[in-house]
Amino acid sequence: MSPEQYFEMGACAGLPVYSGLTDTPFWPPFEEEVLSEDENSRVVRNGCGIVCRNLKDNSSMPQFLDFPVKTRDDWEQMKWRLDPDTPQRYPDWEELKKQYEGRDYVLQMTICGAYGLPRNLFGEADLALMYYDDPKLIHDILRVWLRLYKGMFSNTFPHVKPDFVFIWEDMAYKNGPLISPRMVEEFMLPYHTELIEHIKKLGVETVLVDSDGDIRLLIDIFLKAGANAIFPFEAAANMDPVATREKYGDSFLIWGGIDKRELSKDFASIEREVMKKVPKLMEVGGYIPSLDHACPPDISFENYKFYNKLVREICEGS
Repeated sequence: MSPEQYFEMGACAGLPVYSGLTDTPFWPPFEEEVLSEDENSRVVRNGCGIVCRNLKDNSSMPQFLDFPVKTRDDWEQMKWRLDPDTPQRYPDWEELKKQYEGRDYVLQMTICGAYGLPRNLFGEADLALMYYDDPKLIHDILRVWLRLYKGMFSNTFPHVKPDFVFIWEDMAYKNGPLISPRMVEEFMLPYHTELIEHIKKLGVETVLVDSDGDIRLLIDIFLKAGANAIFPFEAAANMDPVATREKYGDSFLIWGGIDKRELSKDFASIEREVMKKVPKLMEVGGYIPSLDHACPPDISFENYKFYNKLVREICEGS
């Protein structure tokens, strides 16, 4: 039995197209290669061309050691892998439409964002410098990014329309964005705007931006581009969904915002956290109650059941 079945949750499935999320959607992907190995870990070059150390017990995120783009020539030699018309990106549409007949679950299409994809090419530190050292290269990468995803949406939506598009950016930490709002407006806003206009013209109205960290300085820019949903509102980074709703009204959907750290404590702590956020937000609407990221292993099963039951009772009464 899946967690969704056990907790009687509605499922959210991803469209099976090779569009990426946290990974760069190169096709073909780079050949994976083990570069070194010890008792606890392996150093590999993965399908994105990134060299990383992975723990064998999968108890942690990878440690990123090296990235595939150092020069313009590196980029020129790999950008052919981002062709939206590569047939291997797509499923058998007729079979997929049969599979989706009468579906009772949410369907999303995920993409690697206008910050997320360049970050996968350079790494965070080198990308921060590249915005200054070679802005023309960044714009070339983002034109290819735009062509890739406009093409993929045009190739996909006539067959199957998802309920929403999920743009992975992850471009902030607990004290703010990893690049300035001015940089976001210069390098991301034009491409986000054109892509989101294209998505909506093709008949998908909901476009969600995903970023951890404190993105308060970026919300207005994402909204200006046409996004109308944001996730996950990380509490540890001072992302308060109630205060955000009060500031912005119902101009976009809020998904998340429940502090996962409180669920590792006692029932009283869980109830305080849920009650100070969920009833207010459900009353206004445009809110999906959820933890502010994945459920960590220090949350007990009993605590999660209590949390789930409490949220369900509030939502059913709204």
